[in-house]
Amino acid sequence: MKKLFSFLLVLTIALQSIAQEVNIFWGKENPIDIKSSNHIVGRKGDLLLGYKQSPKGNVSMLKYDFSNLQVKGERLLIGKKNSKVAGNIIDEDYSFEDIYMLKHKTYICVTKYDRKADKNSISMQEVKDDGSLTGSLRKLVEISSKSRRRSGSFNVYSSRDSTKILIVNNPPFERYAGEKFGFKIFDENLEELNSLSVELPYKDKNFEAEEYILGNDGKIYLMAKIFLEKQDKKNDEAKYYYEILAIDPAGKGQVTEYEIKLPKKYITDISYRLDDDKLICSGFYGEVESKGDGIKGIFFMRINKNTKLTEATGIKELDKDFIADITSKRKADKGKGISSSFSINDFIKRSDGGAILVSEWSYMYVTSHTDPKTHTTTYTYHYVRNNIIAININPDASIKWLANIPKYQHTTNDRGIYSSYMLSTKGSKMYFVYNDNPKNLDPEKIKSKKDLYSMGSPRKSTAVLVELSEDGQYTKKALFSNKENKMIIQPASSVRISENEQIVIAANYGIYCCMIPLKAAKSKLARFEFK
Repeated sequence: MKKLFSFLLVLTIALQSIAQEVNIFWGKENPIDIKSSNHIVGRKGDLLLGYKQSPKGNVSMLKYDFSNLQVKGERLLIGKKNSKVAGNIIDEDYSFEDIYMLKHKTYICVTKYDRKADKNSISMQEVKDDGSLTGSLRKLVEISSKSRRRSGSFNVYSSRDSTKILIVNNPPFERYAGEKFGFKIFDENLEELNSLSVELPYKDKNFEAEEYILGNDGKIYLMAKIFLEKQDKKNDEAKYYYEILAIDPAGKGQVTEYEIKLPKKYITDISYRLDDDKLICSGFYGEVESKGDGIKGIFFMRINKNTKLTEATGIKELDKDFIADITSKRKADKGKGISSSFSINDFIKRSDGGAILVSEWSYMYVTSHTDPKTHTTTYTYHYVRNNIIAININPDASIKWLANIPKYQHTTNDRGIYSSYMLSTKGSKMYFVYNDNPKNLDPEKIKSKKDLYSMGSPRKSTAVLVELSEDGQYTKKALFSNKENKMIIQPASSVRISENEQIVIAANYGIYCCMIPLKAAKSKLARFEFK
């Protein structure tokens, strides 16, 4: 009895401690179709908007009450037009791209390839708050194509202030042709503000567009990867480098180039942000001479947009202890770095001009097995989401601290929807929520970071909260058992709806035998309020 009382006392103290850091509000369970996928778009007043997409391409708008997270309605947006379907819908011949929420309006975006005319087009239509379509489908951009396989593509971005939409059209790839782009900017009413074409002095095969930002100054910013021709590459030089291109629609497409190179180093991953008249970029690098040894360090640059001068730059080599903490002492002693599979997920600007980078060790692979009797081959898709690295960078480009949050998630055939993490910031603290193996919370089983158990069964996992303090130290606590809750949160699906609030989908896909439901699939929403 004393043991039970002690356990309950510890549990109560732990729950009170968690309650001081985060409030969790749960919605009501709703039946779902296991063949369809649900997504949350964002908040609009007292409503939450989301959508459901079926394998056949049908798309419906989902409307939730924000206060209780309950479904208030569902309206078909894309599907087969017939007498049984009420209201205005988009024909199933169109392919769904996404739903965009601006400050005052919401739009559904679709594309269509016209076989007869060999043209690819992108269109949008407004969605009202009740989930119904209003007005007509408006074709915004059209490009000539070679065939369906070589139809070109479109990218859509909303501006940082959510008042404009940028559409980038990428003509069909031509290996030895010059790199060409078409840009159109529209306001909230889809009225065209700017239209321009830009041809860059790079061949298609030497150029990769990686990250666009439509700045509040009206300029289009593009992070691009430039590959060097073999004869132009020096022995101690990486085979590629990066550039940020600033394209000015008001200046008839004038392009300003900001070159990002690290002597004798190659960049494994990079991200950037705009900060008034500054460009801030940061990422990971490896050494050219020891290519294949992984990530060796971190770099940071702050560039003046007007003068093109680099005002601050910093390069920090990862020390052996940090590398050993993630990999092993043996690898660190051999001069190896950390895995190049670490990619930057979040780039948070600090108010003082510094930044915080958050990266995750993320990759997937496929294995196969052929039955010797039936000669039937089955494929298994593996999704691995491991350690989280947080890097706090000072305004002078020096590294304030690095934090390694050990995490080991390895699931199969689930698209990795239960893995990765949800991130929120509040004041000087950062919060991470993810699904973990419950054994990792037992101090008797986990004596060091190397003792972690893999989270391979989401159904049996525990949702945990990791709090990262201003000095780079972290604590981990259990939030709830997904098994006892009978719902598994999908951290990667989370949507930020305010500075300290996030909405995440939780699902239970039931039990099926030969596609016959023995236990129906259900889903509900959770709102996390970080204090």
